[in-house]
Amino acid sequence: MVSVKKYVPVFIIVIYFILQLPFLNADPDKRVDPLMRHAWTDEGLYSSQIRNFVDQGSFDIKENSTFVRGPVFNLIQLPFFYFFGTSLLTGRLIVLGLTLLVLFLFLKKEKLRYVGLFMAVFSLLEFHIFQFAHYSMAELICINFILLSLYFIIIAREQKVAYKKTLLIFFSAFFLFLSYSSKVQYLYVGAFAPATFFFLSLNDAVVNRKFKWDYFSGFFWSVLFSGVLAGVYYFLWFLPNKEFYLYVMSSETTARFGSSLKEFWADTRFNYKYIFWTKDFKIIVAHFYLILLAGMVFFILKRKKAVHSTIAIFSLIWIVFELHKIPMKYLPNQYLLSLFFATGLFTASIYSELVIYFRKFRYIFFGMALLICVYNLSWYVGAYKQRTFQLREINNYLSSFDLKDKTIIGPWAASVTWKSNSKTLPVWDNYFNWKDPITNYKPTIVITESDERDSDAAYKNHGIDLNQISDSCKTFDVWNYKLALYWIKKEAIN
Repeated sequence: MVSVKKYVPVFIIVIYFILQLPFLNADPDKRVDPLMRHAWTDEGLYSSQIRNFVDQGSFDIKENSTFVRGPVFNLIQLPFFYFFGTSLLTGRLIVLGLTLLVLFLFLKKEKLRYVGLFMAVFSLLEFHIFQFAHYSMAELICINFILLSLYFIIIAREQKVAYKKTLLIFFSAFFLFLSYSSKVQYLYVGAFAPATFFFLSLNDAVVNRKFKWDYFSGFFWSVLFSGVLAGVYYFLWFLPNKEFYLYVMSSETTARFGSSLKEFWADTRFNYKYIFWTKDFKIIVAHFYLILLAGMVFFILKRKKAVHSTIAIFSLIWIVFELHKIPMKYLPNQYLLSLFFATGLFTASIYSELVIYFRKFRYIFFGMALLICVYNLSWYVGAYKQRTFQLREINNYLSSFDLKDKTIIGPWAASVTWKSNSKTLPVWDNYFNWKDPITNYKPTIVITESDERDSDAAYKNHGIDLNQISDSCKTFDVWNYKLALYWIKKEAIN
């Protein structure tokens, strides 16, 4: 008789996919970040350059900031957009598909099955992470690559054949390289593999009370591979694009932290009180504190070898590196996804260890996990009821016109033109494409918020009256914004 356990990974994957289905064509959820338009505009912006290449055959790295910051994410999209079309559904399924694949790998490996199960509950079902798991954006791609690095670290620790172990260590460094190459803001993850191997090696030396090359070989190989891959990024990507790269990053990182220790501490307290200790994250944070304490006591007092110590160490390193975000002056929930995923992963490792070690009480831990699952699903129910399809309405409207080889400009343009096959360019004043955009780019349509806040008033500031140069204007209500679609007169662009 075939064991039921064999089908557990498939069952969980199918359930998670079914839960995601109602959201694949919906707008981003309004509660993900109540004050920010990020996902609403960024899903389009993240793919606009590669869509322009597929649909128009043209490519310009300087028309947007996303490709230079994350070339790998764009290159991942390329074959899927080429074969299946440049649709929002395709973009979202790329992210969701990789997420499901990584989860399946953890569930399929017997020693990691509990971790995969608890990770699904504590991380992947968390409301914000759940939403980004189907957004066509780089965050979950980066997180998935981090998890793949962890997966190869675990396998490398089990491997006895030297050359195979070395190859697995290379892959652990390589997937971290893919992570920060998908979004440079994740550059710090390049240190995760060396740091993890160092503490694991140090633990081996302390436990065995002697220093051996075998204990530290993984650490040295990971340092070597991570350094070489960082060099590849530096010499083959950063240096050739240095001027433009620094131009983009200066805008992305300027004034993110306070200029004094007092300001630094004030921002930390503010973010903790008004972001972390709110209804969105309070349960996660409190639960993590409890599990961190339980984990420390457990690992200090128990005698048997910890099965999931590698995961616990890796996730704690991840959490420590993520803490640099807490004092930021500008801290949207989008920036916190990897921190809360890491806390969920650490929690999953401790739960898994407790379930194995205290088998008689395992149902208590499963019961606690079930309560968290129900809590997360309560957010899911709210998200399901509040779904909107306002962006789809604009996409459908524009798809009724022949806009092939036409240009549409504005920060919202790429998010409302998935079905039009048009070329899109963002416009931000004094940042991108703001210099005489009507004459230079000859747009058929300009899409902007009614007050032009999305472009920092790029048109008004330079004496461009969109009402005067347009034949007509159609408006749409999208979330907190009123979008105006100006159909530009032919004589205005000639």
